[in-house]
Amino acid sequence: MKVFFVTILLNLFTLLMMGQSKLANEWVTGGGGARVKFTPSGIVTASNHFILSYFSKGNSAICDTNGNLLLCSDGYNVYDSNANFVDGGDTLIPKDFYDHNNGWSLYSQSSIFLPMDSDKYYFITPTMSDIRLADCFGNNNCFFDLLLYNVIDMNANAGAGKVIKRMQVLMDSASLSKTQMMACRHANGKDWWLLKQGGDSNIVYKFLFTQDSVYNYGFQKFDSPVWGNWDLKGQSVFKQNGSQYATTVQGNSTGEVFIADFDRCYGILSNPKVIAAPEGSQYNPNFPNYTERLPEGLAYSPNGQFLYIVTQFNIYQYDFLDDSMYHVAGLDTTAQQFQQYNASYLGPDGKLYIGNFGGLSKQMSIINNPNVKGAGCNFCPRCLRLDSLLGTAYAGTPPCMPNYSLGAQVCWALGNEEILKMNDELLVYPNPSSAIFYIKNADGKKKELYNVLGEMVFCTKKNEINVRHFSRGVYYLRCENEVVKVVVE
Repeated sequence: MKVFFVTILLNLFTLLMMGQSKLANEWVTGGGGARVKFTPSGIVTASNHFILSYFSKGNSAICDTNGNLLLCSDGYNVYDSNANFVDGGDTLIPKDFYDHNNGWSLYSQSSIFLPMDSDKYYFITPTMSDIRLADCFGNNNCFFDLLLYNVIDMNANAGAGKVIKRMQVLMDSASLSKTQMMACRHANGKDWWLLKQGGDSNIVYKFLFTQDSVYNYGFQKFDSPVWGNWDLKGQSVFKQNGSQYATTVQGNSTGEVFIADFDRCYGILSNPKVIAAPEGSQYNPNFPNYTERLPEGLAYSPNGQFLYIVTQFNIYQYDFLDDSMYHVAGLDTTAQQFQQYNASYLGPDGKLYIGNFGGLSKQMSIINNPNVKGAGCNFCPRCLRLDSLLGTAYAGTPPCMPNYSLGAQVCWALGNEEILKMNDELLVYPNPSSAIFYIKNADGKKKELYNVLGEMVFCTKKNEINVRHFSRGVYYLRCENEVVKVVVE
């Protein structure tokens, strides 16, 4: 009997995302769009030249494989690196709501880019139809009712790019949070899961974006929290390895955060849990008895041990190992002058960057050592300085970006101590083969054939597998807890 440890098998299934790790290396943020580039020697900032828009709340961006800015958005439009509209990239939401908000998004996580093969990109936006806007009479407490996607082909226009599918409807007549949208790479290392929170109740809508299609995977509903309709500020996040999902919104004034395990293979949330931020200190001397529990942002530490909960006026560090809560920071100035904390994202340098909701601040705050418990996390207030922002322009939040560098994983459950065995009794012959694999000593058992990306490509209870139509290469045949490497010639 031959024994192969899990770590060896996982290495065989891991797709190294060469170049993908640089897709988040440059940001566009703030009024007029300051550019923030992460380089090996440090952060380089440039004066804003996206002067006609605000990248303060619903902004998103993506770089090419060399880490140079490729596309960015203010939530409603898509621009190239020279601040020009991509062909067909202007007004990618209904016109009435576009005009109502002066052509840029007021809501965090209201746009995201998802890269695909052949230099194609999905661009997704939750928004409000003309009918819903008319019914709301401009009331910000109305939920969104539309979820749209666009397809951008960067091979078009001699490499300048073009939106080849505009405003395709994923959902309509829906009840959606204005915020709380995030993506996680599928376990195959190529496609993307998109999770979008419903309004009020804790409903999570799920979509799978593949190389050429988009699939609606329905929704999961959980008993709590009940978010409420004050949803201008909120955030959803995944752990860096994609194994867990967390979300919160300011409308839930009890400070509650929803957490669940996530299966990257099948898009399933499980083991739900709700935690709550502590009551914060008073933040307004005119209301000395008022305490603050208004969550606006979330961020996982790179090692996944901590979840940082960002409320309007406080930042907390939750430790999954012992369920402890550490108060990282409160006000960094007087209550009247404070800009309010907002969404937080992990930078390419492994630090957490915390944006501002409003005011005229031209800085963001940083948690320099997010993997360290307690005061050692080293919070630095307003330490990312964007003083090059022109006039009254201010720094908002970092752009909404998923973990672009996340690779593939094996699509079956493995315990930490579990050993996968190649059993001499499970016989596959001939091996290699260009025609048929015959399987001995597994009558009536389910056999699953996986490629090296961990994708199941065939399943049967028969004792033979016709592989004539499969591509040449290495595959893995799994029968219960036994795995055999096979080769298609």
